[in-house]
Amino acid sequence: MKKSILVLFAVLVQYSFAQSVVVPLDHQVYPLLVKGETLGLFHAYNLRVLPLTRTATLKLLRQMQEQSDRLSSADVGLLRQMIGEFTDPEIGRETLQENERHLYRFEEGTTQAFVDVRGTQAVVLHRGRLDIPDETLSETTGWGSVRGSFGDHVSFGLTARNTMVLGSEDQEERFDPSQGQSQVVVGKGVFRDQATGYVSATFQPLTLFVGRTQTSWGSGLQEQFSLSMLNEPMDQVIFTLEFERFRFSYLHANLQGAGSPRFLAGHRLDVLLGKNVQLGVYETVVYGGRGAELAYLNPFVLYHIIEHQLGDRDNNMFGFDMTATVAPGLRAFGEVFVDDFSLDYPLGTYWGNKLAYMVGIHWAHPLGGKSLELFAAYTRVDPYVYTHMDSMNVYAHYDASVGSRLGPNAERWYIGFLYRPLRDLHCELKYSFVKKGRGDVFTPHTVADGEAKGFLSGVLERQHLVEMALRYQFSRDMFIGFDAQFTNRTDAGNRPGLTAREQTLRLFVDINY
Repeated sequence: MKKSILVLFAVLVQYSFAQSVVVPLDHQVYPLLVKGETLGLFHAYNLRVLPLTRTATLKLLRQMQEQSDRLSSADVGLLRQMIGEFTDPEIGRETLQENERHLYRFEEGTTQAFVDVRGTQAVVLHRGRLDIPDETLSETTGWGSVRGSFGDHVSFGLTARNTMVLGSEDQEERFDPSQGQSQVVVGKGVFRDQATGYVSATFQPLTLFVGRTQTSWGSGLQEQFSLSMLNEPMDQVIFTLEFERFRFSYLHANLQGAGSPRFLAGHRLDVLLGKNVQLGVYETVVYGGRGAELAYLNPFVLYHIIEHQLGDRDNNMFGFDMTATVAPGLRAFGEVFVDDFSLDYPLGTYWGNKLAYMVGIHWAHPLGGKSLELFAAYTRVDPYVYTHMDSMNVYAHYDASVGSRLGPNAERWYIGFLYRPLRDLHCELKYSFVKKGRGDVFTPHTVADGEAKGFLSGVLERQHLVEMALRYQFSRDMFIGFDAQFTNRTDAGNRPGLTAREQTLRLFVDINY
């Protein structure tokens, strides 16, 4: 099977012509694109599947530029900076002042590559956490990355990151992925590292991507039910067919934790129903305890049927999400995620009807203020969503859900504000109210739990969470800022009468060159 994939990839390289270098999910261009979509400066399905390629990002930025009068002066300044950053110099031409800066640029024939380094120094203060001592940490992170292309045929990218933490009470070495990200202890320092790398080829309308990276699916701006932005990178094969009005996406990925080997397969169809409405439908399946299943390597079959044909032993899910412009500068979005479903039992009360859904809005210019944005959302996740009777098939990667981080048996009300008065100043204020019942993605239903869903029954943990963030770009791709979180938890951990008031403050300097 691996040999067949390599042969297919080699064939595509001979005929492809578009570059497919991806844009990291923490890049400052994404909030600008979200605002551009809400304002109707472009009509595309691109933001439903992330990360974007540099080519797709530049295309959307240029569409925004055509109607930039609808943006604030700060947004226009950032838009110009981003267009320069995503416009690479042609081979043989000098790097212009508006282009992205690089540590080193390599050219030979039709090959071009860029080498970059990044460093982040942060001080993190944790206070008042439940059952965890107060800490003041120093986090020093070094990054290295290379991206480029071989002619017009194939693109590649790789990153390596290592973080040294001083002052941590957690001095235990970890290499078990079910316990989270690995870490190594050397002296008083705790080291955590991560690497990504991929190669991609495009032959319009088809793109094939092979490698290790992050992937996100969904219309939700704060979280996604099927593939979360917060996931650790996955080793995966991605297959895409892209047309003007619709796009078909497929992936097959390795999952870490809860036994090995474990796999995630999924396919998704995004459709532009009109200038103002986009619809996405998807299906995923988690399976393990055996090698890669040929049936799930087929992008075009319905996994719900195939899962039955293979013995009804895997964890199959499906869902749909939608975005709609309901007024100039006001966009609504929603998603419904179905883990399990049966019409033979009551939809709202039977535990086996495991559903999750969210609805939300993004108001790009509330009350006419071009520098301000408003976000609001409601999210509900039923008990036992993402769980499975076989721990091998839990919808998890490392120690966390592949989808919503809210977890099963919970609901959240959310409101947030983004304020950009200057091109280089980004401010956020968020408030969430969360109710959380018992249960997590690793705890399946048992006979003793009965047939009732029991949504938010029993002792509930209630959380009031306030988040603040400020980032200032004091020079191009050089930032200073802070993130702060204040959480008030009552009946914490579903333990009656237990209260926790937690504070986290992170001060940072981030330099990318």
